[in-house]
Amino acid sequence: MTDGSDRPGAPRNPLSDPDFVAGLRPVPSGTAADAPTWEASDLIGVRPDGSPVAVRLADGERPLLLVFLTLRCDGCDTFWAGLADAADPVLAGVTPVVVTKGPGLVDGAEAGVLAGRLGGTPVVMSDDAWIDYRVTGYPFLVLVDPGSRRILSEVVGFGWADVASMVRAGIDG
Repeated sequence: MTDGSDRPGAPRNPLSDPDFVAGLRPVPSGTAADAPTWEASDLIGVRPDGSPVAVRLADGERPLLLVFLTLRCDGCDTFWAGLADAADPVLAGVTPVVVTKGPGLVDGAEAGVLAGRLGGTPVVMSDDAWIDYRVTGYPFLVLVDPGSRRILSEVVGFGWADVASMVRAGIDG
């Protein structure tokens, strides 16, 4: 059986390209054993209103929960809503930060409406953060120890329960 990519003019199957395959990473499970080995970086970008913002790891005292989201995504809605509930015990031991793509790809006014519901959780609009943390999709969660700049765990978010299990695995692991 063939995938059809051997026909003239057919699109090439990227899985047959060794360079493409070499760049793939497995979907993270959220366990500390699967945490990346590269160093976490500061988040530099703009707020939804366009003003500059920097989240410096050296300033953090608790683990940072980086939540990479977009604005119009059924799966992301759960995370925007969960982050708006400051009383949620999942958020008790971490400092959440929402990261969206930069203002060239995300409407700042629309991001501002969502950010306004978060009760002070910073929203950083930054294409570089997505590159630095090697995020290729959303919703995506990264737990960082600010003191060591170590990524404790990361996971693709399928629901709010993923936040609790990832935080638990990252902090306890």
